Amino acid sequence: MKKNIKTLYTATAVATLLMAAKTQTAQAATSNAETKTNSETTTATGATTTTPAQVTKETAQADVNKAQEVVNDQQAEANGAQKAVDTANQKVKDAQAKVDSTKATLDEATKAKQEATQENIDKTKSDISQAESDITSKQNEASQAESNVNTKQSAVTQAQSDVNTSKAKVDQATADVNAKQASVDNAQKVLDGTDAEQIRKNADDAQKAVDSDKANVQVKTTDATNKATAVSEAQKAVDTAQTAAQTAKTNSDTTSQKLAEAQSAVNDAQTKVNSINDQINSVNRIEMPKGYATHKGLASNLDELGKQGLAMNKYKDDEKAKQEKIELAVDPADNVKSLVRLTADQQKEITLWTAGILNDIRKQLGFSNRIVVTNKSLEFAKYIADNSTIAGLEHDDKALQDVSKNVLQIRIQSESIGFGGAQATMNDLQESVYYLMLQMLFDDADSNWGHAMQISGMDFDQMKDEYFGIGIRPQNNIIGFEKFYPEDPAKADEGGRLTIPSVDTTELQAELTTAQSDLNTKSNALTSAKSANDEAQSALTTANNNLATAQTNLTNAQKAKTQADSDLETAKTQLTTDEAKLASAQEAVQALSADLATKQANLQSAKDTLEESKKNLARAESDLTAKQNALTEAENELKSAQDTLTSAKQAVSDAQAKVDSLKAKLDSLTNAEPNYESAKTAYDKAVSDLETAQNNLKSAENVNDEAQAKLDSAKSELAKAQAVLDKILEKERAEEALKKAEEEAKEAAVKRAQATHFYQTESKLFDAQGKEVTGYVVKDNQVYDAKGNLVGVVSKKVMTRELHRALVKANTLPQTGNESTVLAGLGVALIGLGSMLGVAKRKRQ
Repeated sequence: MKKNIKTLYTATAVATLLMAAKTQTAQAATSNAETKTNSETTTATGATTTTPAQVTKETAQADVNKAQEVVNDQQAEANGAQKAVDTANQKVKDAQAKVDSTKATLDEATKAKQEATQENIDKTKSDISQAESDITSKQNEASQAESNVNTKQSAVTQAQSDVNTSKAKVDQATADVNAKQASVDNAQKVLDGTDAEQIRKNADDAQKAVDSDKANVQVKTTDATNKATAVSEAQKAVDTAQTAAQTAKTNSDTTSQKLAEAQSAVNDAQTKVNSINDQINSVNRIEMPKGYATHKGLASNLDELGKQGLAMNKYKDDEKAKQEKIELAVDPADNVKSLVRLTADQQKEITLWTAGILNDIRKQLGFSNRIVVTNKSLEFAKYIADNSTIAGLEHDDKALQDVSKNVLQIRIQSESIGFGGAQATMNDLQESVYYLMLQMLFDDADSNWGHAMQISGMDFDQMKDEYFGIGIRPQNNIIGFEKFYPEDPAKADEGGRLTIPSVDTTELQAELTTAQSDLNTKSNALTSAKSANDEAQSALTTANNNLATAQTNLTNAQKAKTQADSDLETAKTQLTTDEAKLASAQEAVQALSADLATKQANLQSAKDTLEESKKNLARAESDLTAKQNALTEAENELKSAQDTLTSAKQAVSDAQAKVDSLKAKLDSLTNAEPNYESAKTAYDKAVSDLETAQNNLKSAENVNDEAQAKLDSAKSELAKAQAVLDKILEKERAEEALKKAEEEAKEAAVKRAQATHFYQTESKLFDAQGKEVTGYVVKDNQVYDAKGNLVGVVSKKVMTRELHRALVKANTLPQTGNESTVLAGLGVALIGLGSMLGVAKRKRQ
């Protein structure tokens, strides 16, 4: 497509400059298609003019080799295309998973945004205060429950000790009854006068048992004292561990709060960094190659600079602009929604966006003129677009002239146009405009760089202001870059000049540096807070473990003390029992020398004492039962207290979880907007990535289909080439077989001929049977038939009887080698046969 600059008209007061900035993409595609078609046509024609008769074996083999190379190349391409399809398909699956994931996050963020009222925020803060107060209350209740458990544990210990004491008394009373029974038995023996020696031995044994018991009581007393000391030390350790655990809990709560605050600060700082980054990343500018232009004109090496410019610049997607939909109307030509319908705000938006880039270009080139946008400049551009009736990518001279009469009188104007296509979002439109500008600036040699002059501002470099607007023709989506300078700037400025956004990111970069520094500081603080919290949590875990260990040690010490006390009581009981036995035994020894009345009195006294001991045993057993019941009750109360403590600790944990949940909710509410924007951006990007992945998959499938089709075509061509070669080889094999058969037949004929003998006279020729043959020719003693075939040889010797008779009958003699007479006799026949032999020879040659 040729680009050119058209001067519409020149007058004393008005000079109009019109430049046609038309995109080359469509034309380039058309040219390529035409070239391809011509190429394919030539190839097809060449194929039809080639006949098998003209193809040699070498040519056919070369064609096969070449076709095989094409098949190999197409197979590699098809394999690559299929791999690309597989990769693209996996990317679609991954992108879909990302969409699902970000959609769930967006739903949560949307809900949080809807709930993020000041009332809810205040209520959540109040709930946090109440929940934190509830934690303190629950912690107090847990402390009280723990204290109650300790009290109940002491009660159980005491009750167990009482049971042990009572049991020892029962054991002692039982031993006393046994001893008293022994006294009765001894008194009876003394009265009866039997077992005197045994009574004395019993007394000795009883004394030994008492001595042993006293030593054992001393050992058990020492052990019980040590166990009591261990309990005291274990209790001190528990008290110390409880204090340490409470301190660790306080520190843990403090560091957790500081960690939450530090995390919140990092989140805020990160949100700010992300926001600035998003702004920077969505800012599009066109970087101009150095030396592109000066006030004196465009550079001489624009072709090279243009390549640099195209390589240096690429459009950045604007996530926010992606969300702004553009209305599309139905094109009556194909009944498809493809015609762009910008609102007034959208026309203003795309004009200001473009103006920011154009002003930055002028700044880079050192030009003093600047783009300005007013309500009139927007009306100016819209009028030209709406009133253009040209169907193709051409300027509408009438609309360009009428605008001066109907909108605003102008002194100078210029226009560049390009095809924009159906733009579904503002991001799409911005991208289209961006690449149109790139093409006009860096790929405009066909138009002698006229569009570059208009876009860069060189055509207006003597004027301070360039009034600018963008319009889109409603019937074909052609985008017009309209510039003018008015006769009356005051009228053009009615309503004020609109603020054009700057694409200079210097301030944003400075803000980003500050925000990043703040983020780094807060991240370091977060790291420190996390480290402190980790240490505090670790210390709390250690303190709780130490407390648990100390409590276990205390419990074990208490059990050991109880056992030691029980063992001491058992030892004391045994001593008492054995002392009673000793007393009884000693009394029995003394009673051996008493008179009968005394012995009878001693027996009765022993029986009376036994009865009293039995009563004491019954009372001790009753007391033991009461103490065991008290122990059971104490153990039940301890279990109840332990259950209450477990519930109290769970209540503290639940209360802490509630606080954590409320704080997370508060963070979600207070950061609902940035969280929503972040989630929305992530979701939109995921959707966009999915669409891209799906489009890439479709493209990959199309490429794969094309590659498979090319492969099939290449295989078909290979089959055709192979078929031609096969035919040539088949023909060659047939000719070789025929030649071999002919040679073999010739050799066989020679052998038969050499075995076939003829006899020649001066005028006749006989075969071996003596039959005269005619029509044969003899040359060099070889016989040929009329067709020139060798059929035999002339023999000098008569071989058969029949031949001899024939020669006698013919009255002739055998030839001795002189063949001239015979040849002469044959006359014309030899001449004719010679001629035939010559023909046959030529055919064989």
